[in-house]
Amino acid sequence: MKPFPLFAALLLLSITGLAHADSLTTMNAWVEGQLASNQSSLSAYVFLLLGGLLASLLPCVYPLYPITASIIAGRSQGDVPRALHPAIYYIGLASIYFLFGLIAAATGGAFNDVLRLPITNLLLTLLFLMLALATAGFLHVPLFSGNGLGDKTPGLAGTFLMGMGAGLLSSSCVGPFVVGILVGIASQTDGLTVFTTLTAALKMLAFGLGLGVPFLLIGLFGVRLPKSGSWMKYVQWALGVLILYFAYTYLEKGLSGYGFKPEHIQLVFFEALLVLYSLYHLWEGEDMHGFRRMEKSLFALFALVGGLALAQGVLSPSASATVASATAATPAVATETKGELTWYLNREDAVKAAREQGKPIFVDFFAYWCANCKAFEHLTQTDRELIDSLKKVVLLKIYDNDPEFKQFQNDKRFPELKVGLPFFVIADADNNLLYKTSDYTRTDEMVLFMGEGE
Repeated sequence: MKPFPLFAALLLLSITGLAHADSLTTMNAWVEGQLASNQSSLSAYVFLLLGGLLASLLPCVYPLYPITASIIAGRSQGDVPRALHPAIYYIGLASIYFLFGLIAAATGGAFNDVLRLPITNLLLTLLFLMLALATAGFLHVPLFSGNGLGDKTPGLAGTFLMGMGAGLLSSSCVGPFVVGILVGIASQTDGLTVFTTLTAALKMLAFGLGLGVPFLLIGLFGVRLPKSGSWMKYVQWALGVLILYFAYTYLEKGLSGYGFKPEHIQLVFFEALLVLYSLYHLWEGEDMHGFRRMEKSLFALFALVGGLALAQGVLSPSASATVASATAATPAVATETKGELTWYLNREDAVKAAREQGKPIFVDFFAYWCANCKAFEHLTQTDRELIDSLKKVVLLKIYDNDPEFKQFQNDKRFPELKVGLPFFVIADADNNLLYKTSDYTRTDEMVLFMGEGE
């Protein structure tokens, strides 16, 4: 199959799927239902595979397609079978979902708690930073460049890891489906056995296999790329920039957990890049390979950041006490105003107001690192129907670093909070659940249930 018909077919399927947003929502709800059950029939796995294929047609996955084509084209060299690298890449992509399911099921949600730790996200930031530099050609990672047998043929292990990387990058794009899967797994945390754990992981694998089908087809049939030349360097840089963006998202998650504001996180990120760039050119005059210069620059940057963090901890031992006293000095009723809406920041205050006014409570679980949380916040300032409905209820916002967040997370009615954000709840003043969703776009449903709760 030639490249243009292949991409045209993918584009046509995507447009068709997106033109029927209701069918996408229906499929997502069906996937959630399948995963929330213990069924493991063949039809369940087939439909999960189809759900993954449907998710692969979301526009935000598109940038990974040409990147896949260039990776496979660059690595399918030598006397290896043409289909070998595409197949290994596909298996690597699907295996990341199997791994997610296996760990999430085996740990009963603790896996997701670890992923939300600030230090975990900072470590992932460093990992993605190094991968971005390696992809752009500034850092040498042997596993990605050869097969370990002394020749220059790209190794299968590197192709497998690149496939896993593609799966990891795409997982943030197909969030509604992945959330449905992990919520289903989280809901089975009581009485897990080896069989149920493996069943949950295989369901995740089925979804990953469906998601990876377009990647496999592109790898097998390819796109007609020009011969290797200087253009490949620009492709590498573009991929490096994309991975660098993911490094920033994890930095945002990590630093927001330590109380940094978004504008400060952006400043930290760009300053770190500036320091790295400067350190890299400090070694330019020395007689050493470019990769070696970058390695020294990274070590110097890590030492600088670690030193500053250590100095802050030693010189500011009373920082936590200062924060605590400042919190104690805040008004008894803590609120936050965004646009036309005022949100309570304490559940007790919100419940008291709801009982006095006879209104339901709308709870928004929020984090600065959560892109869809910010997207919903934008809707609360621009969607007139949503704004008018929210004005008729009591509004409560719970930040991910708020102690109350953990209380909601431990509530068995909300396994979604063990997976991630965003998450929204509508309840009455007596704590009776009226509605919940992880999909910030379901504003019509939110408006409907807010009206029924009055």
